[in-house]
Amino acid sequence: MPQKLSAMKYIKNNMRRVAVLTVSLSLCFVLVYLTQFMLSTTEESFKRIVLGNTGKMQVISLAGKTTLGIDTDHMSDEEFVAVYAEKNRALAEELKKTAGVKDAWYGEIIYCLITAAVGQMTYEVPLAEEEKIPQILKYFDAELAEGRLPEHPGEIVLDRLSMKNNGYVLGGYFNERDYENRYKIVGVLECDTYFGCGIPVAGWSVRSAIVVLSEGIGDMSAVLHGIGVDVKENYDTVVDRKWGETFLQKEVIDVIRNSTSLIYAGIVVLLLISLTVVYTTYLRDRHNEWCLYCSIGYSRGDIYCAVMRELLFTFGIALASGGIISILAAVLVKNTMLVPQGLQCKIFRPKTVLEIFCTYTFLLGILQIPVRYALYRIRTVDAIEDDLY
Repeated sequence: MPQKLSAMKYIKNNMRRVAVLTVSLSLCFVLVYLTQFMLSTTEESFKRIVLGNTGKMQVISLAGKTTLGIDTDHMSDEEFVAVYAEKNRALAEELKKTAGVKDAWYGEIIYCLITAAVGQMTYEVPLAEEEKIPQILKYFDAELAEGRLPEHPGEIVLDRLSMKNNGYVLGGYFNERDYENRYKIVGVLECDTYFGCGIPVAGWSVRSAIVVLSEGIGDMSAVLHGIGVDVKENYDTVVDRKWGETFLQKEVIDVIRNSTSLIYAGIVVLLLISLTVVYTTYLRDRHNEWCLYCSIGYSRGDIYCAVMRELLFTFGIALASGGIISILAAVLVKNTMLVPQGLQCKIFRPKTVLEIFCTYTFLLGILQIPVRYALYRIRTVDAIEDDLY
């Protein structure tokens, strides 16, 4: 009875051919993984804003006429601004009495831009009196790392990641394009999220809103409804955890998923075509070898098992090497590109690895077609010369 066919002997004697398949599959792994890794930096970075910030601070901007009920028919602009501010201050005082609310005030806010690998987003930087600054920083678990706290109008502190992302320097001006040279960065914070705060500039009008510091409140609209204020979707803006979850899913995750799906499908199709063509050529070259095995007593099943062991070894090595290279490349990209830009990332992505593993399984299944056809074409050694394979 013939001995069991050794897959490793073929692999050792045909390292070049095996290496081509292994390298192709490994590069596919690396390309897919790094593509999804780079696109995911947008999600990981924006998640700090729309979930991290909104979990601690909510910003409420209500329409004066439709929501607050201000009669603007016989009001001048100055009168409307005064009445609108009075209504918002009264509402802020009501919110302070609500369970879970640590503090609330009506004040000015400015916006800081964060630019990710794909897309941009702004977050609110609240402006308040000097006395409130330490309280706000403590609530966000932010510590002063460089410089000092704001003491005069127009001074702000900003977290280190926002500083890196925008290229700001300590002592420089904040967002000169929108705010000219009215806001100066006097301190750098160490913080788990993108965050900043400061003191407003007297006589310089920016957007005003109710700022709420709360704990455990995810739906601020429900809280407002409880005190008699019904938020109207097309008129009012409530930036809270509920809004953040919806925004993250629809505007970030779903958009990135569509992009990655197209890229992923294109990579898989190209790999499938090239891999099938190359592997079919290899099978043609092994036709005489298999005919010889069949002539000396090996069955088609024996040959098929040997081929499958060869493929499993190749795919296994490609999976392992591709994973190692991808993780090392992701660490390199993080340290050389993302960290200097103040962006967040997640090195290990189990979901992406699972998707790649499923793709490998699919490719292995497709390769059964040329293997089965090649086995069907096997002839005994005396019939090889008559075979027109």
